[in-house]
Amino acid sequence: MINARYRATNMLQSMGMPGAPRGAEPAVSNRQAKSRCGSSIFGAIAIGLLVFSHSPTRAADNVRIGVGIDPSFTTWWIAKDRGFFDKHNIHADITQFSGTPDMADATMAGEVDFGSSGTATYMPRFVRADALLIVATMANSTDNFKIAAHTSIKTLPELKGKRVGTVASSTTDYLWALLIKKLNIADSEINIIPVTPPELPAALDRGDIQAFFCWEPWPSRAVEISGKDKVHILGGSRDAGYFQNYVLAGNKKYIQANPDVTVRVLMALREASDYLAREKADGVKIAAERNKLSPQLAEYILGLYQFRMSLTDAVAEGAKVEEAWLRSKDRLKGNPIDWTKVIDRTYFDKAMAAK
Repeated sequence: MINARYRATNMLQSMGMPGAPRGAEPAVSNRQAKSRCGSSIFGAIAIGLLVFSHSPTRAADNVRIGVGIDPSFTTWWIAKDRGFFDKHNIHADITQFSGTPDMADATMAGEVDFGSSGTATYMPRFVRADALLIVATMANSTDNFKIAAHTSIKTLPELKGKRVGTVASSTTDYLWALLIKKLNIADSEINIIPVTPPELPAALDRGDIQAFFCWEPWPSRAVEISGKDKVHILGGSRDAGYFQNYVLAGNKKYIQANPDVTVRVLMALREASDYLAREKADGVKIAAERNKLSPQLAEYILGLYQFRMSLTDAVAEGAKVEEAWLRSKDRLKGNPIDWTKVIDRTYFDKAMAAK
């Protein structure tokens, strides 16, 4: 690039353009001067194009993304695998976490720039630090959480007195509370034990717990591991009356320092979401490959979600109810969450308005 500019300068000098060495020059006629001026302008344009052609293209912006190990994150993978991130000059560096609480902690710490989960996952982090922003909803579902239980437990009321698993500091805590209230039994009548998602099927198989509430694929994995004669799907989030908004949250400092990148990430995800709606078979293929699932299980789990980029008032309304429950159980301390500040739709609106 430097050599190109150096050559261009020498050529300009040789044509009598500004920047050429000063010195004695032969007298020229008006016609010669006009001719030389025209040639010089034409040459300058040609050289400018030459220099421009040697300019390097803008490097893609590297964006670190945290996801979990289940098909609810398929929109991220489609954006990467089908070129939507590339189209918007984004290099997506995606890391899979065993659980969304770890992913949310990594986003808050700035180890990843974006992630997605239910609002309950982010609430304890909103209270601890002003480090996260919700910028969109990626999907929603009324039945994406399932209860895997020993086949000896035939009905939901039979969970009374049992040892059951939950993913601590996640939506499953709230789901158990909703179900307990609906069953009209006391909190003390169910022994809730925290277990990480990948360990839930094994804990159920060993008998450490007798049931667990979790997002797919872990309940279906439990049936696969233990067999249908030992473990079955007893119920789901629909039985607890729960509607989940699956939100996209990012590191606040990163978002505010990179507003254009944030908008382009959302644009890529919007196009990936539209692609998933059109090309369901390919979406199933990607979900199966990226999460090491059978195509049948991947298709089943994808069918539990409505994938669409949005951001409505219902997100804050539902989150406030969930927050109130967490505080009533002393699981969330500190100042109330100001949902008008932790949800920022500026970037979403720009992305949706862009062509």
